[in-house]
Amino acid sequence: MKEYTRNLMVGTFVVAGLGALALLMMWFGETPTWLGGSEWTLRITGVRELRGVGAGSPVSMNGVEIGRVLNLEFEDLSRPDQGVAIVARLKNLYSVPSGAIARVYGATLGFGTGRIEIVLVPGGSVEPLARESASIRGEMRSIVGEIVTKEMLDDLQRTITHIGNLTAEWTPVGTHLAKLLEQRPTAVVDRPDAAERGMVANLSTVVERIDRLVAEFNEVLGDDAVQEDVKTAVRDLRGAVEELKATTTLWKTESQKVANNLNGAIDRTEENLESSFRNLNTVLEHLDDSAKQVTIVLEQIAQGKGTAGMLVRDERLYEAAVLALQRFADAVGTAGRILGKVEDQGYVEIGLTPAGIIRKKYPVGPAANQAQ
Repeated sequence: MKEYTRNLMVGTFVVAGLGALALLMMWFGETPTWLGGSEWTLRITGVRELRGVGAGSPVSMNGVEIGRVLNLEFEDLSRPDQGVAIVARLKNLYSVPSGAIARVYGATLGFGTGRIEIVLVPGGSVEPLARESASIRGEMRSIVGEIVTKEMLDDLQRTITHIGNLTAEWTPVGTHLAKLLEQRPTAVVDRPDAAERGMVANLSTVVERIDRLVAEFNEVLGDDAVQEDVKTAVRDLRGAVEELKATTTLWKTESQKVANNLNGAIDRTEENLESSFRNLNTVLEHLDDSAKQVTIVLEQIAQGKGTAGMLVRDERLYEAAVLALQRFADAVGTAGRILGKVEDQGYVEIGLTPAGIIRKKYPVGPAANQAQ
């Protein structure tokens, strides 16, 4: 291949690559300014004491990078103290609400570069900002200041104040505690004029007395007679415990026997009651059968069936019964008269008539006694 042809092919390839690169940059909105890139300018004004932000610092909105800082300019060259204006180039793809502000954050702890975050003010307009001479207000913020808020600083200050007040209140307590713990021997406290000199017993005095009491207690326990008495008391206590254990065992055994006997009696009572109820049911059943039979008989008598029914329904039987009752009444009247006569005369006359009328008297009552 000739050198001319080779150079032509290489040149054509380079031109094609540059054209494709320019086309892609135009499609994705990354065309540089000098190539007529699709970006627009936003001025951020009113920022004082600007630090940590320079050309190339990212500009983001809701966490999405939408452009970068182009350069920094004074608001008024004759009055540099009036603040700095930040000129940012934003991609044409993004719009900024007219009610938004720019929060400028410097480099964290002095490392790296700062950044600019565009946020919407609560209640601000969401209408897109006009891109001709677009400008929004900015303010310098601190990441540490947002982490440690004013409320946290106020709480910390109140806490420190409370700790100071607590320390002041605990100072008398510490003084009294020091007096409570200072060395005051019992020999000094027990003096007659100790109270007048303010030498009252404290914690060290109590500890000394407890130590002395323990020493005396050990001395008492070290006596052979006391130790023997203690051993005897322990043996007696052990014997009492054994007796109590035996008594408890006996009580459990007897209680079990009583419970068994009671259960047996209850079982037998239940059996007897069950048998009695069975017998009672039998009797009631028999009575029920008898009542049914009596009812049947009475129904038959009422209907005139059988001998009893015929007797009940026979009118002559009724008349005969009435006549018999009348005669029985006459007989009772006659007997009453005879008894009255016997009571008056004291004897009974009996008439015999085989050969005539013969009367014989049989005394009764007082007359009989007189005849004897």
